Formats: sequence, C-alpha cells, structure tokens
Amino acid sequence: MPATEHHSIIIIGAGLSGLFTAWKLQQNKYDAIVLEARDRTGGRILSPQINGNKDGCIDMGPAWVWPEFQPRLQRLLSDIHIELFKQNTNGDMLYEMDANTVERYSDQSSHEMSYRIAGGANKVIKTLQSELPHNSVHLNTRVSSIEKTEPAASAQLQVHAVKDEESIIYSADKIVLALPPRLTKSSISFHPTLPADVLQAWENTPTWMAGHCKIVFIYDKPFWRENNLSGEVFSRQGPLTEIYDGSPADESSYALTSFVGLNAQQRKQMNTEQLLEMCLAQLYRLFGEESKIVKDIQIKDWSLEQYTTTETDLSTTPQHPQYPADMSRTLWNNQIILAGTEVAREHGGYIEGALESAEEALTLLNP
Repeated sequence: MPATEHHSIIIIGAGLSGLFTAWKLQQNKYDAIVLEARDRTGGRILSPQINGNKDGCIDMGPAWVWPEFQPRLQRLLSDIHIELFKQNTNGDMLYEMDANTVERYSDQSSHEMSYRIAGGANKVIKTLQSELPHNSVHLNTRVSSIEKTEPAASAQLQVHAVKDEESIIYSADKIVLALPPRLTKSSISFHPTLPADVLQAWENTPTWMAGHCKIVFIYDKPFWRENNLSGEVFSRQGPLTEIYDGSPADESSYALTSFVGLNAQQRKQMNTEQLLEMCLAQLYRLFGEESKIVKDIQIKDWSLEQYTTTETDLSTTPQHPQYPADMSRTLWNNQIILAGTEVAREHGGYIEGALESAEEALTLLNP
C-alpha cells in the first residue's frame, strides 16, 4: 500500500523533545511533522487549569526548574517569553515520624533554589505548538510499525499508524523517535528487526515518572502559610511521602502538591476514593481542620497511562534512575534518531534532558 503522505522528517511523540525538535526544524523551513498517539500534546508535561483560569495552572507532571543548572531551558524560556517564579519555601517544614508524631523544623528547605514556570510547564508546550504550522501535529495517531523499504541504498522509511481507528501510512527520509525507549520497544515493531542488544538496552532504560502518582489539593486560602508553614512535608507514615506548596504563580487559588509513596502495585489494591480518604486523613494529622476545606482535588497516576508506562515500569523503584550515557542514539545508518529525556547524556529524567536530547537529535539529523 502506498504512503498517504511523505515528509523529509517525521517525529514520533509530541512531548517537549518532539515539539522542540519540530520547532527548530520549522525555523529552518524543513518539512517535518509530529505524530502523537494521545489526543493532546505534552506527553508527561500536563498542567490542567483551575476553574478555567489559563494562568492558574497546576503541574501534574514535571514542575521544578533550577536555572543555575538548566541553561537550555533558561534559553528556551527567554526565547519564547515565559517567566519563572520562585518555589514558596517560607515557613517551617513538617516531618511525620508516624501517625502520632509530627515534628516541626525551621531548617533551610532543599527547594530553596527551585523555581516553577508561570502558567504551568504546559505553557511551554502550547507556545511551541502555536508556532508550528497548523497541520504539522497529528494527534490520535498511534504508530504501530516502522519499515525500511528496498533497495537499502535509497531506502525510505514507512511509518504504519492508526488514526481515529483507520490505518494510515506515512513515508519519511528520517525519523526522530521522541519516546521513552521501553515504550518504543513495547509498542512499535521494526522491519527489519532491530539487534537484540538494542532492544535489551531499551528494555533496561526506566521510564521517568512511569510509576509515580501525584495528587494536588486545591484551596481558597493558604492556611499553612498563615500558620508559618511552608507546606513542605516529609513523611515516613504516608500514604503521601512528600508535600509542597504547589500554588500557581497568580495565586488565584492555593495548592498542596503531593507525591504518593505507595508503589503502582500497592495502589492497584485500592480504588481512588480509598486512596483519597487516606490522604485527606493524613492532611488532617499534619495541618488540622482547615485541610478538610478542599475546593478541588487533581490526581494523576502515571502508571495508568498506556502511552507512558509499560508493564516493566510498574515494578521499577520510584527513585531517580541513572540513564545510560553510552546508548546508541541512531539506527539504520542515521535514518532513525532517538530523542527524549531518557536518552539525554547528562540530564536524564529532567525537562533539561528533554531539550538536551533534542539538541543532539538535531545535530544528528544534520538538516
């Protein structure tokens, strides 16, 4: 079956790596499109609005920025005119030893140098997307296989996808795989088959955030600040092991952002209502009666996302993994190039890593 469309470069995955790559190619007038299985762009960057307020967004994916250590992100934010604001760390921290013991500390926060993106991290995604041609991002388009045509010397690549339940074929001169390696291995077949050592390296590369569950509790007022608390909590009791002030920059609402300490398998043993009941009981232990006056609760369990998480990821520890700097970034004589935060050589698992890997992909594309 002939391809429906041909493009010089096809980028698979509309997260930050994929969109940044497309944005840079577009600036140089290259023919490139982005294919995305989800019905939205951003990948693991997700910042829903609170009460429809476009500036009052909360981050359910990555949130923190460290300008001193993230020059690529700083450069991009400057280029697209997006501002940062400082993470609130004013006030005391709480340490929950057990269900009956909460200790209060005035020590300096570990997030003293942390910043967040005004309007949420998804503002970066939306801005990049808005500067691409209207028809260059194809949503609801799930890639199932990539095939190298014959003869090999002048081979084009065929991308087989399903869009709105219908099969579609694209062709390209080069492809950028801006996906987590494990997800690529589990969801896309390659013809000819990739070497066993490549597939094993992909299987061994954890998908950042795949096992995480983030819950944000939204309030009309920052009662913790009024009690000289920063909102920062560390707990050995749980189910929430870390809590921070997650209020948006415009403070149209106030929020406590929390990370669930139960792993993906443990969370599967309960429903959402049970989990939230346990979490609200913990907030009451920590902050008292005012914590019950919740305006809204946002929950994102990334282990349930089929376009983020594989079965292997469910048993991976939530700690920040070490990503392999020596993984090959190219396949099929440079016709396929890897991008995404998991393949970054220095900043794997961070927003900076997504940009770092995209910059390397652009160099390898040699457009």
